[in-house]
Amino acid sequence: LRVWNANVDVHKRGLELIRPGAKCSDIAKELNEVFAEHGLLEYRTFGYGHSFGTLSHYYGREAGLELREDIDTVLEENMVVSMEPMVMLPMDHPAAGGYREHDILVVTKDGAENITKFPFGPEKNIIKV
Repeated sequence: LRVWNANVDVHKRGLELIRPGAKCSDIAKELNEVFAEHGLLEYRTFGYGHSFGTLSHYYGREAGLELREDIDTVLEENMVVSMEPMVMLPMDHPAAGGYREHDILVVTKDGAENITKFPFGPEKNIIKV
């Protein structure tokens, strides 16, 4: 559960960083630091999130609105972005597998509204039998 909880830490921090005026590259760099603190940065797969199209996940999606180190787009009110940190650990690692959280947010005047509202993390998603 250590890796899953580390990914949850990154996800929670990412949710806090989505706000108007935040630069995509700065968000990615700060989240990289959280993964690095957990010793997991080398297992990060891709960016931390992206815009959403007007009709679906891809149609109308903006290439310049990705939460990555090489994208300097500044978030503005009414933009719709995902927060989806992910790490993939190889088969020879004791915690092998993929860990990912995912939420969709609408940037508001002074922050962001999480429109997914699905509980995340191990304490909310492990069914004990």
